[in-house]
Amino acid sequence: MDTSDDPVQVLPEVLETPTKNPKSPLCEPALTSSPRLISPRPSSSSAISQPYHPGPMLNPGQTFLFPQAVGGGTIPQFPPPSPTSPTGNGHHSPVTMETLGAQLNALTQYVMGLSAKVAENHKLYEENIRLKDIVIDLEMKLKDANDRVRSVDALRDAIMTQFTELNKTIASRSFMEGGTGESYGDYYGGDEDGVAMILPDTSQPSIDPDDPHPEPGTLNLQNREMTVIPDDVYRLNDPELLKSLGAEGDDMKWWETEPITKLYLCSNKISTITPAIGNLNSLTLLDLRDNCLESIPDEIGNLEMLVRLELSHNKLSTLPTTLTPTLQQLSLNDNVFVEYPTVLASLPGLQILDMRNNQLKEMGELPASIQSVALDGNKITGLILEGYQHLATVSANNNILTHLRVGNLPALKALSVCVNRLEFIEPLLNCPALSEVMVGKNFLTSLDFIAPCIPTITLLDCSDNKIMAIPDNIPTMVSLRRLDLTNNDLNALPPKLSLMDSLTSLCVEGNPLRTIRREIIAKGTAAIKDYLRLKLEPTEVEESGPTVPDIKPDEIMMKTKVLELDRNKEVNGDTWDQALVCGVVRLSMQYCSLTTVPDHVFNLRANLQELELGHNNLHVLPSEIGKMVKLRKLNLMNNNFKELPAEISSLTALEDLNLAHNKFDRIPDCILTLGGLCNLIISNNQIGKLEPDKMMNLRSLQCLDLENNNIGRLTPEISLLPSLRTLLVMGNTFKIPRADVLAKGSAEVLAWLKNKVPQ
Repeated sequence: MDTSDDPVQVLPEVLETPTKNPKSPLCEPALTSSPRLISPRPSSSSAISQPYHPGPMLNPGQTFLFPQAVGGGTIPQFPPPSPTSPTGNGHHSPVTMETLGAQLNALTQYVMGLSAKVAENHKLYEENIRLKDIVIDLEMKLKDANDRVRSVDALRDAIMTQFTELNKTIASRSFMEGGTGESYGDYYGGDEDGVAMILPDTSQPSIDPDDPHPEPGTLNLQNREMTVIPDDVYRLNDPELLKSLGAEGDDMKWWETEPITKLYLCSNKISTITPAIGNLNSLTLLDLRDNCLESIPDEIGNLEMLVRLELSHNKLSTLPTTLTPTLQQLSLNDNVFVEYPTVLASLPGLQILDMRNNQLKEMGELPASIQSVALDGNKITGLILEGYQHLATVSANNNILTHLRVGNLPALKALSVCVNRLEFIEPLLNCPALSEVMVGKNFLTSLDFIAPCIPTITLLDCSDNKIMAIPDNIPTMVSLRRLDLTNNDLNALPPKLSLMDSLTSLCVEGNPLRTIRREIIAKGTAAIKDYLRLKLEPTEVEESGPTVPDIKPDEIMMKTKVLELDRNKEVNGDTWDQALVCGVVRLSMQYCSLTTVPDHVFNLRANLQELELGHNNLHVLPSEIGKMVKLRKLNLMNNNFKELPAEISSLTALEDLNLAHNKFDRIPDCILTLGGLCNLIISNNQIGKLEPDKMMNLRSLQCLDLENNNIGRLTPEISLLPSLRTLLVMGNTFKIPRADVLAKGSAEVLAWLKNKVPQ
């Protein structure tokens, strides 16, 4: 039977040997390795009885070999072949070439789509891994940052705890002693402009409202929303009221009650105070801060024991015409004063005055006893402060000052006039104790005003001005620790700044400096000083101190830091080298028959704190002594001195000075500026007269030995030295006080002298 035209017989051959038609889907390279979808060709013996049928195919909708995780899907659904025509033989219709081509083409497209999805999923997988690494890195950084934050928080809490305790101690000391503390730094605060404040902060509650055991004689009614003071408060010293209260309970005995001494009415809404306030004449402290007061009754002047009066944060514009003369501390800040209250000048005991944040346009007379005054946040245009013997701190920031004159203030330690309109400041004359000067944010072009205070200044803030040059005398400020010249018009820095051993903070950012690079300035004070040291002239390099020799230090000297050379006539160079290497702090050269001070002594100035030169034949003390700024003790007894160099005034750390058994006919002026001097022994000399006005600068002096001199009159004013406890004056020519008074000791002598001071 001829079967050449049978399509069933021809089809397998066509599939096994596809035509070279380039348009046929069977010729695409993607199908060369694909599984065949048709059965093998049937044998010739069964070709007629078993017509060819397609091989087993995947069922429509069956999952393909690729898993769903990598983008697998379902194969395309193909319609089954139609049944044969009604020939009755039960066979399916033969598969045509077009049907197979369409099926293979669809399957090819499906496989290519799966491949694209696999590639895309692989990229997503790699991106996911990279993101996980980033997240892990960020988590580690976040953990490290959290650890640092916790450390900073712990440190901040510790500092705040210490600061709170310090404030409590300062506030307590300020009230009990009626003073302003030992140094201006004790009361550093700040306003919104970052300007330092001087007075102690009185904005905190004066008493703990939750204290179960308040101090006897104290009544705390703060923060009670009161608009008026209860009448019974005015009657707290009335015996009849106390009797009526005692009748209410068996435990209370009215005759054992104490008079009220401290009354706290702050943080209420009180608008008026009745004249009955004068009945509380036992009060020592009256706190009326943070209320709505517009006036104070004159009867407040009847509080004859009042020491501290707090009236800040009210609406006051005037004060009563009289106030109690016992008043020592008065707070009037944050009110509406336009004119300075003239009554303040008549308060003989007032020490602390706070008038910040009012509307004052000019300043009036201060009481002679004033120690601290704060005038920040007003509208004052001119300020003159002269002749106040006890004034220690002045703050007049945030005004509109155009004129400032400060002089003859022997106790002045701190002056702050930042944020004003000053173009010129008169020289600060006769301020021997001045240590901190703050004049930032003005229009100053020169620093000449500080020339008289060169030896004592430790802090100088001249930031945000128009200063064009640093004066030559600035490098001679042996006590200067911080110099702030930020944001000025400086073109250069003098190389001699590098010779200032005491200078630890130098701020010069924001200047058009041409001789020093910005990266050096950014590294800080040490880098700036190192750079400037390279610019020194050879003669200036010698002033910076000797070169420390490269030798092995002596073990004993290194441990004790002491060099004893008493009764040595000659000292070899190796000994001085060892002293320099070991950094000795104490040097003794007594009984050495010295006629001059060896130069090697001054080479030890970087560390030397005690110098003993007694029992020699010295006549002159070299001016180089002024460079030994760390000296605390200087012994020059039993020599032939008649005078001392002016450079002694630079020894601001000096505490003990022994000038006994010399030839002084008066106390040298250079000594009278040493505000830190505690003990002065100048016995067995030829002193004939005392000058108490000049001696008032010796505010730390505790012991003064003037025995065996030629003092003809012991002036009573010497007893006014604030720290003086021991006064030895036996063996002089004065007849008053009598010998029996002197024999009773220093306390009795000082008490006797104080009674003789003219009122």
